[in-house]
Amino acid sequence: MPWHKRLALLACLGIFSWAGSGMLHPLMGYLQLRPQTMATPQQALPLDNLRSPAQVLGAAGIAQVQGLRLLVLSGEPYYQARLAGELQPRYWHARSGQAVELAGTHAESLARHYLGSDEQLAYVGSIERFTGEYAFINRLLPVARVDTQRDDHLRLYVDLFHDRLGTLVDQRKAWFSGFFQTMHSFRWLDAAGPLRPVLMLVLLASIVSATLFGVALFIARHSWRRPCGPSLSDVKNGSRPFFIARARTFNRRLHGWWGLGLALATLSFASSGAWHLLHKQVAQPWPAPFVPSFNVAELDKAPAADWLLAGEELYMLSLLELDGKPIWRAQGQQFASMASLHYLDTQGRELGNDTPRRYAQQRLDHYAKTMNLGEVQQLSLQHNFDHEYGFVFKRLPVFKANYADGNNTALFIDPLDGALASRVQNADRTEGWTFAYLHKWEFLAGIGNGYKHLLLGIVALAHVLLALVGLSLLRRGSR
Repeated sequence: MPWHKRLALLACLGIFSWAGSGMLHPLMGYLQLRPQTMATPQQALPLDNLRSPAQVLGAAGIAQVQGLRLLVLSGEPYYQARLAGELQPRYWHARSGQAVELAGTHAESLARHYLGSDEQLAYVGSIERFTGEYAFINRLLPVARVDTQRDDHLRLYVDLFHDRLGTLVDQRKAWFSGFFQTMHSFRWLDAAGPLRPVLMLVLLASIVSATLFGVALFIARHSWRRPCGPSLSDVKNGSRPFFIARARTFNRRLHGWWGLGLALATLSFASSGAWHLLHKQVAQPWPAPFVPSFNVAELDKAPAADWLLAGEELYMLSLLELDGKPIWRAQGQQFASMASLHYLDTQGRELGNDTPRRYAQQRLDHYAKTMNLGEVQQLSLQHNFDHEYGFVFKRLPVFKANYADGNNTALFIDPLDGALASRVQNADRTEGWTFAYLHKWEFLAGIGNGYKHLLLGIVALAHVLLALVGLSLLRRGSR
């Protein structure tokens, strides 16, 4: 069947690219870098003798900020402000009011915390766009890059506005990630625009078609019971060496049975990969993020010890917008064992227990209005990742809101800054399920991640070897 051979030639390009890079998964999982801790730093905020933000920032000529929080570095309190149009945060000493260049010191302090070591580090700068090394899967932006002096050139990406870790990258991970993105995601064609997904879809279609033609050919040959070996006259007449014919017959049978055994896996990988690619191309863009704006003049009260609950130590004090006005979000620990979270107005007065839900509701209303989703049907606080809100979205806990629109949309909001953590619709759920179970084989999760990745690597290797046997048969046939 010539179509099987023609399509297989094209399919081999995709198999060598995708199966070859897919074989890296077990190694990439095994070599994945692990920080010493994933918890954000927890240092008690000193609340004595502080100046108000209006005094400190007003003296610097700052009238509005997009974000503000109180943090401690080297035992000293500082106001960290996020200003419009500026990538890096700016810092002022909360007692003296003096402006200080602390972005590098802050980034290096966070890096030491996540590394769990007091080593020499170097702040490189901040980035506001995803790159080949700091990919979209890391989610957090903007982030600061900090380089170590280690032989493996380990670098860390940290979120200065919320003290979170983006990722760790060393030379080995950078090489593997770069190779994987080049071969598996065809990033080398990014500049070609729509040519990249078109080429990928053509290759995926050729893999599916070649597999179906191959299965049909195998069934037809065995149904007709055609002899595959050399005839007796061929051997007697010496038209070709007997052992060469036998070897080719064996290779053809091996290729047929091998391909039949891998057919379901091949169709599983290729079809789910094509769906994943198409889904990404037609997905609606996310709405623009909500960006608050606070008038510094309204922040005329300095945080003080009387803002604390009984037996409480504060680790984080940050500004949020509720009802169009600034409020403080205070997070810490009470009586050295119980986590605390409460909200205060700009004068330090406690707000009601419904404040977290009201804040989430207002941020959700902003995004729902942009997407014409209507009213929230159900609002809940989610503490764990699940099949709908997976670990790739990074942020926890999140508020989840369900809507009764035609797509059964669910929105996830980060209560820390009101960011839209994820938007999930019916098409996302279906595609996510097929990609998880048909492409990543999550049905094997019960045997453990390491064994699952190892098995996927073996299956990928089997596809590469199958393609090599097929090319060998094609080459001998052309001769």
